[in-house]
Amino acid sequence: MKKIYTVALLFLLSILLYIAQGNNSIVSISEFNQKKIYTDGLLNSEINNVTNIANYFFDVEFKPSTKEIIVNEKIIWHNKTEFSTDEIHFHLYPNAYKSNNTLFAKGYNISSSKTKTELNFSIVSVNGKATDLIFIHPENSVLSDSTVAKIELPEVIAPNDSVVIDFKYILKIPESVKRLGYARGRNFFFVSQWYPKVGVFENGSWICSPYYPYLNFYSDFGTYTAKIKVPNSYIVAATGVQTQKVDTLNSSTYLFKQNGAHDFVFLASEQLLHKKDIYTRNDSSQIIINAYVQPERDYYFDRYLECVKNSLNFFEENVGAYPYQSISIVDVPRTSGAGGMEYPTLFTVSADLFSPVETGWPEYLVAHEFSHQFFQGILANNETYEAWLDEGFASYMATKIMYKYYPNILNTFKIASHIPVFGLEFFSYNEIPIIYTLADINIPEGTKSLASYYRNTNLGSLADSSHKLPSRLSYTVNSYSKAELVLHTLERYLGYEKMFSILKQYYKRFKFKHPTAQDFISLVQRNTKEDLNWFFNDFYNSSKTFDYRISYLKQISKDEYEVLAERINDGFFKNDVVLHTEKGTITRKWDTNEQWKIFRFQTPHNVIAAEIDPQRKNLLDLNFANNSYTFEKRVWAPWSLTIRVFFWVQNALMILGSIG
Repeated sequence: MKKIYTVALLFLLSILLYIAQGNNSIVSISEFNQKKIYTDGLLNSEINNVTNIANYFFDVEFKPSTKEIIVNEKIIWHNKTEFSTDEIHFHLYPNAYKSNNTLFAKGYNISSSKTKTELNFSIVSVNGKATDLIFIHPENSVLSDSTVAKIELPEVIAPNDSVVIDFKYILKIPESVKRLGYARGRNFFFVSQWYPKVGVFENGSWICSPYYPYLNFYSDFGTYTAKIKVPNSYIVAATGVQTQKVDTLNSSTYLFKQNGAHDFVFLASEQLLHKKDIYTRNDSSQIIINAYVQPERDYYFDRYLECVKNSLNFFEENVGAYPYQSISIVDVPRTSGAGGMEYPTLFTVSADLFSPVETGWPEYLVAHEFSHQFFQGILANNETYEAWLDEGFASYMATKIMYKYYPNILNTFKIASHIPVFGLEFFSYNEIPIIYTLADINIPEGTKSLASYYRNTNLGSLADSSHKLPSRLSYTVNSYSKAELVLHTLERYLGYEKMFSILKQYYKRFKFKHPTAQDFISLVQRNTKEDLNWFFNDFYNSSKTFDYRISYLKQISKDEYEVLAERINDGFFKNDVVLHTEKGTITRKWDTNEQWKIFRFQTPHNVIAAEIDPQRKNLLDLNFANNSYTFEKRVWAPWSLTIRVFFWVQNALMILGSIG
């Protein structure tokens, strides 16, 4: 009997040791069972959809005393094309922080010694033989830039061959500028765009863009394996699934793996709070949600986790299921430049100390950055050339998520940059609102993007190569705001069901690939009976602007009315022109591109007004105020507006007088 008890006890102990090994914490049975459906963090059902071209192995030691990482990096690159190559191109992103003369520094100040860094190599080898990095300047980047280099191979890499590249280097982590760096005054180190990274070998040529100041990235999929050693007072979060954690007296070593990713990022901090949650897919499989939050913002935990779950649900229901085992959200300090950025299986956000749910913030930021898990994370377009394919789609999807799960978003303005006030601000002085209205005003879909679009209506188009756009404003508007508005307009023209049917097909067809704008446009065309070249010519290929108006409405006989509709600007859209009567509306189609057209309506009922695009399908229309024309003059409306203006002016004079 004692023998049976002993065997049972040993068996129980072996199970407990197996579960606890590596991280000194017991993994839940639910989490343990998930290993059966995942391989290295990716659903087994998705493995055959991924072509892993560049596989990375990192051995990292982090030294906070000197703010350095010491790295051994191995890359196994597979030539999966039909072309041979005798060289390999690499991104060396940290070299953007080398001086104030880099291309990146044209957008950010790198003058301080604290913000400067570069990769210091001690080993560069190909298949075990030492070699040299040769700096090159694609896309006419500045000669002082060293963010792209190549290795000339001793042997040609033919199709289906592979090559092994080894690097050993030290990288000083700079004070945070944009994404890479430590937060001022905080023990928080965010390490992104930090390692030599292979470009994309495509159609016999290398695409390996320099580090532009405002743009993001383009790379191939692979499996990432990282061993990261830190002092044991630090916690580490990273791309992928933590498979092991080994503690010693002075250090902790974390092991992360992720299959089917195209980037890797990690952070180390002594001050982060961490919570886990679970999202269950429709097929009962589960996703681990990790939330890392600054101590002073711990009350955001529930809001962050809820918004991530809502985003997972929206995509699963409308586009496709999230294919990875985990998703991590990281709340970064105010002094870090890392907030609001996406990486495979991990994204960063930031939040004000006070921000009610009705402001829609930080929920919108969470939804936007999560949406990037699909748009560029899985649908890996070239962000340097076609940024709108990720930023525009992420903005569009975030708006959809917000208006489904948070429909009561109110307009706000801010005092002292971070205190939200519900209402509209029209004019301010030193962050003191002068002309304003305090009210609970719901924000219609797309309103914020409209405000941004109005700042840059015709400089550049969606079709322009993103890195060639002439200013940051033109890049931001064409990649984010205008792109979102174009997608909303397309949806309103096609209908919600058709639009999301297309998006489901787009995701299914191009996940883990490199789709282009033409791929999306062709898919839209194949799913519509109508030739939509007119739409993409004016909304995508050109910088045309749109403004339609009703110029007059008049009665020409007892039951007959005449409406003059005009196309003021050069942009063309297929509109509805309607006559509103006391008994309903009469609709005419205007689907030709004249500058003006007269519409005649017959009705025995009293006429109220005429209107063009009554459903506001075309969100690029610059002036919705001229879209309608009332049959009878309305006297009270202008008087009401005049009284309000007098109130605002009086209010402004009183405040300005007190300032003096």
